[in-house]
Amino acid sequence: MYNPGVSELEHVPHTSRFQRYVLKARTYVTTANSIGLLGALCALFCLIALPSSQYWNIRLPLYLLLVILTILRPRVALYLLPIAVPWGALDTISLGGLNLNSADILVFLLAASWLMSFALRPFAAGEVSQSGPLDRDSLNIPRYLVLAMLALLLAMLLSMTVTLSLTSSIKELSKWIEFLIVLVIGAQYIRTSRQIWALIIIICLAAISQACMGYAQNFFSLGPTTFVRDAGLRVYGTFGQPNPYAGYINMTLTIAIALTLLSKSWNIRILAGVTTFLLAAAEYLSQSRGGEISIAIALIFIVAIGMPRLQPLVRLGIIGALGVVAAYLAGLLPEHYLAPVLRTLGLTNISFSAPSSADFSTAERLAHWIAGVRMFITHPILGVGIGNYPDYYPQYFVTIFINPLGHAHNYYINIAAEAGLLGLITFLAFLLANFVAGGRSYRKINTHWQQLKARLAHPVSAISSTEARKLSAQLTMLTNRRALAIGLLASLLSICVHNMVDNLYVHSMTSLIALLLVILIRVEAVTTETK
Repeated sequence: MYNPGVSELEHVPHTSRFQRYVLKARTYVTTANSIGLLGALCALFCLIALPSSQYWNIRLPLYLLLVILTILRPRVALYLLPIAVPWGALDTISLGGLNLNSADILVFLLAASWLMSFALRPFAAGEVSQSGPLDRDSLNIPRYLVLAMLALLLAMLLSMTVTLSLTSSIKELSKWIEFLIVLVIGAQYIRTSRQIWALIIIICLAAISQACMGYAQNFFSLGPTTFVRDAGLRVYGTFGQPNPYAGYINMTLTIAIALTLLSKSWNIRILAGVTTFLLAAAEYLSQSRGGEISIAIALIFIVAIGMPRLQPLVRLGIIGALGVVAAYLAGLLPEHYLAPVLRTLGLTNISFSAPSSADFSTAERLAHWIAGVRMFITHPILGVGIGNYPDYYPQYFVTIFINPLGHAHNYYINIAAEAGLLGLITFLAFLLANFVAGGRSYRKINTHWQQLKARLAHPVSAISSTEARKLSAQLTMLTNRRALAIGLLASLLSICVHNMVDNLYVHSMTSLIALLLVILIRVEAVTTETK
């Protein structure tokens, strides 16, 4: 398998492209890797084929193996996390009213292995090569990001003083504690470019597996009748609902689009293009309006940031769109011009008392927004308690929409209702810290990229051909990293946009979001080692 982190600076002279791929493949097709792959396929077959009553027969040895692997190599937990997030829903354990899945277990094992490193460090000799839990750096993420995360957790803890259901609060709080663990500890164990690209490959493969499951659901019509829209089934993967499924697909789709459009290596662009096609088709089959809006905005962001020459066209398009909206609001644009668009978005003829099948989802979402706003107005400081929106919903529901659905279908309203003004302010500060940290990483890469481009565009006469080839290889590496950074920023942006009409902090996706943020922060500082 091609690994950009390894091959960015390597070149095998006097060989064909096919021969170079064969030589690279031989370095990975080892006995240990082959046995590991066969073992993984065997374990997957057992999980699928065994009846649910016999799951523990395969669970116990797998969990034991997982414990041993994460203790010996904590980074294994990070590699497995992107797979466990979408597929962990199929492997849940009930513990005191809380449902734990494999993603939760991996985060716990990562934290346990990290804590073990403090006990092992006194026994490590000064110049001895560090490995296992000791194979990590010190805290290397911005302190303001950690402080913002701690402030958000503190606001959530304060809201628990007025909570109605302590179990619901603990369940919600645990998501963000896991976010903090992955953010702080994960950044310490990601040390090389190869590790970053390995994570990106795993994230893409996991998303493709979910896309394939969506294709199967659509082809065989595997889903409830309530998911049928316009004679087509809305696919949902393992997420139980089309909207979070679309949000999950978009997290990787934005990265694939950025690598396809902006990467310098053709092999990366081809693989990313195939990934883009597979994921975009799954996104389309989900028929999620929130997903479609968020990926459209993310695409505009990628083009605007990644292709400076097109920025004037992007600005012109944004001004034109705002002009159309202003003309419509001012009554200067006939309604029949925008009626098809509004009908597609479900924004026409909305009724709270007798909604039609076409506008039911929009009316239901608006009803939950109203309920969340009412909760916030009634409990403006501390809210109703983190995670307690569904517990308080029966007191605030609108007309016929009595089902709480678990959240307010707008996370900004949801956090305000559950944690009050304090929770909303700290959450917005946390998002700001995310983009500041990510933007800082991108700016460093982009500055170095521009300097190297300028140097190659106007080379010094004394520079040798060997040095020129070396600089060209460095430019390719930086271009790929720049494309990845833009894709990761777009991924975080798509999450923020989608959260305006839904809640993507479900199904352990908070851990995946934390991992994407870690990669974004570390992509600028990692070395090109192959360890």
